[in-house]
Amino acid sequence: MRRRTFLGGYTVAWIKSDSKAILAIHTNMVALNPRLSVTYNNHNTWKLHVSNVQANDSGTYMCQVNTDPMKSQMGHLSVVIPPDIVDSVTEGSSAREGGSVRLTCSATGVPPPTVLWRRESYKPIVFRYDGGREKKGKLTSQYKQIQ
Repeated sequence: MRRRTFLGGYTVAWIKSDSKAILAIHTNMVALNPRLSVTYNNHNTWKLHVSNVQANDSGTYMCQVNTDPMKSQMGHLSVVIPPDIVDSVTEGSSAREGGSVRLTCSATGVPPPTVLWRRESYKPIVFRYDGGREKKGKLTSQYKQIQ
């Protein structure tokens, strides 16, 4: 026998909008993902639960009721990933004055982290341009996320 809720004969479904994947109908899970579950309060509140959230869980989710026309509500999940330095490479760890050194730092994270270079002594980094002019400053770089 079908449970009677305030929805009458209508059913609530959860869909991940970007992939069009049906996740659940009523409280029956369609997606074979043990991290997903649905609860409702026998009245009018339905909840999709995502446990142990992962990067690929990011996206837009839709709760829909199969009325005619269909009624739906959407929400967006953004999974934040702490920054991490993936690799550091130094080409020529020392150089004579006027020479060149290339320092590379690859970082990951969501949102993409900003990499800031500084000296251990916190003294300013001095850039010398053509003509011998000096300019003190900070080296910052915005890196794209490495996947």
